Amino acid sequence: MAKRKAKACGGGRFKQRTLAQSSSSGGVAAGETRESSEERGGAGDAPEEVENRSGGEENVAGCSGAPPPRLSGVRSDSEPDPDSSSEWIPSESSRESSPDPWEPTEELRSKVPNTSRGRAPARGSSARRRPSLEVDAGVWGHGGSEPTKFPFVATPGPQNAAADLDSDQPVDFMELFLTDELLGHIASQTNLYARQFIQAHLPHSRERVWKPVNVPELKKYLGLSFLTGYIKKPSLSMYWSEDPMEAIAYFNNTMPRKRFKLIGKFLHFNDNASQDAGDKLYKVRPVLDFIISKFKELYQPHENICIDEGMLQWRGRLNFRVYNPQKPVKNGIKSYIVCDSQTGYCYNMLPYVGQPSPLPDIVFSLLDRLTEQGYTVFMDNFYNSVQLCEQLFKRKTNVCGTLRKNRGEPQIIREPSNTDLGEEGKVVQTNGRGLVLACQDERLVRRITTCHNDGMQRVEVWQKGQRDKVAQLKPGCVVEYNSCMNGVDKLDQNIAYYPFIRKTQNWTKKFVAYLFQICVYNAYVLFRSRNPGINKTHLEFMKDIARSWTEKGYVSHEEGEEMEVEDVLQIRSHRNTDPDDRLDGLMSRHKLEHLRATTKKAHPSRKCRVCARRGGRSETRMWCKACRIPLHAGECFTAYHTQKKYY
Repeated sequence: MAKRKAKACGGGRFKQRTLAQSSSSGGVAAGETRESSEERGGAGDAPEEVENRSGGEENVAGCSGAPPPRLSGVRSDSEPDPDSSSEWIPSESSRESSPDPWEPTEELRSKVPNTSRGRAPARGSSARRRPSLEVDAGVWGHGGSEPTKFPFVATPGPQNAAADLDSDQPVDFMELFLTDELLGHIASQTNLYARQFIQAHLPHSRERVWKPVNVPELKKYLGLSFLTGYIKKPSLSMYWSEDPMEAIAYFNNTMPRKRFKLIGKFLHFNDNASQDAGDKLYKVRPVLDFIISKFKELYQPHENICIDEGMLQWRGRLNFRVYNPQKPVKNGIKSYIVCDSQTGYCYNMLPYVGQPSPLPDIVFSLLDRLTEQGYTVFMDNFYNSVQLCEQLFKRKTNVCGTLRKNRGEPQIIREPSNTDLGEEGKVVQTNGRGLVLACQDERLVRRITTCHNDGMQRVEVWQKGQRDKVAQLKPGCVVEYNSCMNGVDKLDQNIAYYPFIRKTQNWTKKFVAYLFQICVYNAYVLFRSRNPGINKTHLEFMKDIARSWTEKGYVSHEEGEEMEVEDVLQIRSHRNTDPDDRLDGLMSRHKLEHLRATTKKAHPSRKCRVCARRGGRSETRMWCKACRIPLHAGECFTAYHTQKKYY
């Protein structure tokens, strides 16, 4: 009796699913369970879904999965899954109004013999597997023509100003991205914010010593910031320390510590007075748009490109911060990035700000003008679907990548049996434009490609328990995917070596520093492309930029001119300390000069440091240019540069 009841329940459930599928194209019964996390692999796998999904295949490019129940105990700031979250993918149409484009119509079904409508379920598995209504002889099949790869017609490499630049100086390539126009905008917005801050606070605020910053001084600030990327110290103040054990004279000689901190405090990128509440990236919008336009203008990627996510770590409060436990950086600001697979050059990026957007729109926005040129795009299963590949095929763009379950694939690919996989451990379906396959490696992985056949390649791989590599046969699309799906990883790896992002409570400064890090690496790619004979590492390239921007000494608020003596002494008087290099013994470097005339005094004078420390009040019109300390000529000058306790 129990056996009869189980059979009846299985048959009723099978009939109910068939009716549901007949009434809704591509629909799935509500009782069907979603694929496990092991089935979703790929280089950029999204975490398990944390919210229900409402919407049809139109929004998730051929997805026909049913919404799972909401999980309890999951953090509210978790990154949503595009297959399940209504916050990630908008729900604008029902499944009835937006059927799967790969789903055969009822008219086509009636013309297909019963034997070609898909595989019959195995014995005893009717309660566990759905009938394969999606597979159709006129759409998918084992035979037919193989996918055709579009030829690559673009000319890769540096373009426009980068192609015309004939230089072997790293700073010239860096200034292709961080131009004087961009730095001038940042300087003007920094000065504007400083005035707004001072007016809003007490009149006796210590920030009133602020002097306007200009482009040359901003370059000094950025050059010192680059140095902090590979000269590591626990705190920012330690770079100006006078302790002989940890002193770095270069920072003191380039810019006073208080000036550096003041610039960092007021660093700003857009006017708060005209803020657009609808743009969550308003505070960094001018810098972001300018830099991305330069990325696309100065370089043409090679044939193989990849799309993946990049993460900037941020643990503070931010309404579009994401949480992904499967990523090395679990909390932060996520950006969709398209990179050249060969060089890692960042061609385009799109920060995720929590607003829903269909995945095909994201992909086409990232590709921008790269379509219609025969590029091969490698994507993981977060983006891929049959419908998206069909759209890219129409734009003469090749696609290869992993595929999630219920993204428009045939039933035999969705749930292959051991019989389907056969001796080679794979099952292949093609429709002439695209090819989908399921192959058994350490786990079952689904692939989709519009530019490969189902041929196998012999590769050497490492296996657990083996001392040497073992030869294995893998599908050609799998081998090329593993080789080319690493462009974003190259970018992340190189900018992680020497990060000059400092701890801050302002996400805008950290995000712009992240953009500048990408600029440094992109400039390095252009430098190597234009100077193939120069073997310079990324670190040496970065050091040369910092040296070029800081070697001329301290400049201030007048257009490129040195700071007036009165202003320099005003800043140094807050410390009232002696420079560490006054006893370096290089007397040719320490020279006395007359104090320059200021706007207030034609013949300025200051207290001699030696006389003042000895209790006198004698003033002088001379100072040491290297130490920037007022001194009398003769005994005071000699004692100051030869005696540790000159007083």
